[in-house]
Amino acid sequence: MIRILAKMISGNITDNLPLDRLKTEKVEWAWVDFSEPDDSEIESFQQYFRFMHNTNKDTHRYARRPQLKFYNDHYFLSVQAISPDTLKAHELQLFMDDHNFVSFHMSNLKAINDVWHECRLDKTLSEEKSPMEVMHRLLVRLVDQYFMAANMLEDKIDSLDRNSKRESIHKLNNRVFQIRSELLGFRRMVTPLQDIIQRIIGTKVIPTSENDNIYFRNIYENLDRLTHMIESDLDITSDIRDSYLSITTYRTNSIMQTLTVITTIFMPLSFIAGVYGMNFKYMPELNWRAGYFVVLGLMAVVAFCMYVWFRKKGWFEK
Repeated sequence: MIRILAKMISGNITDNLPLDRLKTEKVEWAWVDFSEPDDSEIESFQQYFRFMHNTNKDTHRYARRPQLKFYNDHYFLSVQAISPDTLKAHELQLFMDDHNFVSFHMSNLKAINDVWHECRLDKTLSEEKSPMEVMHRLLVRLVDQYFMAANMLEDKIDSLDRNSKRESIHKLNNRVFQIRSELLGFRRMVTPLQDIIQRIIGTKVIPTSENDNIYFRNIYENLDRLTHMIESDLDITSDIRDSYLSITTYRTNSIMQTLTVITTIFMPLSFIAGVYGMNFKYMPELNWRAGYFVVLGLMAVVAFCMYVWFRKKGWFEK
């Protein structure tokens, strides 16, 4: 789907302008959004804007790290939109030149839709606004979704710490490693974007006003807060993981200790049973009338003595 939001030289905002009339009409600037484009729309994108990028369905199948590239007549920004409910990342490509702001994404993104309807209904957009204003709003909305995802991850960590479902240690360990994997993937989205915003503020290649820099600094500060949240959550999950591993190790050692005590007690008993289980003809004790009971008594005494000795050594203490 291709949709266009254009600001005419007269100051009017229109959203029903076709793509082939952008250069013929008196358009001051336009936001062109390619949402879930098919092959023909991708071809239209490449032919009309002449942006030299390999933009097709295969390259957008997997989200990549955010990046910023400068070209002679435009610049290219790749960011990742995140679904707060599923934490699934979707790549969003943004292109900007003097008169066009182009967004390209292979998934239907809520952030794009929200900003689109917000700009379409915003009467102040007809004032001295530029495509940079649209990018500000879009980045702010993306960062808001990042915070929603971060809060959801913190809720998962709190639930994990409380263990209200009384799950086993094995399941809890699996959940800890899953959350850590999500946090690490989340950090790979946020940290490069923070560096990109800092580059935009400091570079002279992208024309930005002082007000633009204020917006970008706010975005940078929010990303910095988000980075600290992620690092803090990683530290918490690391502590929880170490605690669970310590509990698992303690339980394993306790079980091994119990099995060792039982095995050690039965070793002399097995030895006695093995000696009197040999089929030699001349064994003096075989002719004793009370030999069976004497051997059982001897085995009981040996087992009891070993139990008392292990108890004094503290092997049965919890």
